[in-house]
Amino acid sequence: MPVARAMRNVAANLDLARRQQRITLELLAERANLSVPTVRRLLNEGAGTFENFLRVARILGMLENVVGATDPLRTPIGRARAEQDVPKRVRGC
Repeated sequence: MPVARAMRNVAANLDLARRQQRITLELLAERANLSVPTVRRLLNEGAGTFENFLRVARILGMLENVVGATDPLRTPIGRARAEQDVPKRVRGC
């Protein structure tokens, strides 16, 4: 999935969660300590910083799911390598 489309899909998911919870843009912005235009851009366009995305996800009760989605043990490669000795750093040739 191209990144731009994923950004729009994630933004739409966040906005749907906001509306399902009956939270106004203004209240979401206040709770996330962000401006209304910043939250609007994030939810409408998927544009914004990673920190702002995480702030909004936290307010909407989705932060743990975001963290879990990046867990390498949830991938086939991560599970296969879980039993191996994983280096702290990967160096080039």
